[in-house]
Amino acid sequence: MKRIVRHGQRQRDAARALEDACRPLEDALYDAKEAYWKAVESGDPAAIREAKKAKQEAAARFEETRTWLRREAEIVKLQTRTIPRLEQILAKPMLTGKDAREDATARAEVEAALAAAKAELETALAAALPLRQQLEQFGETVDGDPVPPDLPPGSADVSLPAVTVRGRARRTNERG
Repeated sequence: MKRIVRHGQRQRDAARALEDACRPLEDALYDAKEAYWKAVESGDPAAIREAKKAKQEAAARFEETRTWLRREAEIVKLQTRTIPRLEQILAKPMLTGKDAREDATARAEVEAALAAAKAELETALAAALPLRQQLEQFGETVDGDPVPPDLPPGSADVSLPAVTVRGRARRTNERG
């Protein structure tokens, strides 16, 4: 059975923002490709080499920028959603069964997931800083500081729809 994947409004907005941010670089890449094919049609070896070099530089710049934007989005997601959510789960008691005992295996799983998320965050931050410097060397302007590793939970600009909860009483079967 094929699984239906539905994307929310935030995911579509994030994808559009990525496309909009990369549009000038993508246009430059397409222009470089057109210049390359015109050079190939002309048959001039020197023009072909220059156009190929320009095309490769435009492609590298485009891919580096896309990688950077995706990595920044992943860092923000880890800091503002994933890690705070796991810490919130760990702050509460994890009870199971009728005895309401602490479930050590569930707690260990959440602690392992939290440790993995923090390790992933450190790796992403370590990879993001050199990439930021490389983008600046390409001539791009990178505004703002890198995302701080100690971003407090809930500090991201997130607006969520209101949640409505209705209680439902459970009735016992009173047939006799």
